[in-house]
Amino acid sequence: MKRWAIEREVIEAINESARYSLPNEFLCLLRAEKGVVTELILLPGTISGESHGILDVNMAPISFGVVGSAHSHPGTCNRPSDADMGFFNSMGGIHIITCEPFNSKSWKAYNSSGEPIDVDLV
Repeated sequence: MKRWAIEREVIEAINESARYSLPNEFLCLLRAEKGVVTELILLPGTISGESHGILDVNMAPISFGVVGSAHSHPGTCNRPSDADMGFFNSMGGIHIITCEPFNSKSWKAYNSSGEPIDVDLV
């Protein structure tokens, strides 16, 4: 099983974007180099609402560095929904969900099957 790491600044950017997006969800893709998530990818045409986010994956860059997604849940639950699980299965191997209060302890990482995974902060 692959062990992932994520830069602390990326988690901070996800949480800040989630706070800014309230009351709607925030949604983006993640790019990694050598197993370390280093960048958020914001796609044109992304739609977000209070209980959903929709990415136009046709707008994703042609890149082998896209490894998963990050999104927020307004409220205090960072567990994946059924819709999240379907998306995880089709888009990479690491998925971050953050929730209120959008801080360093409010996020959780999942694999493409929706199972929680440990991720190192670097």
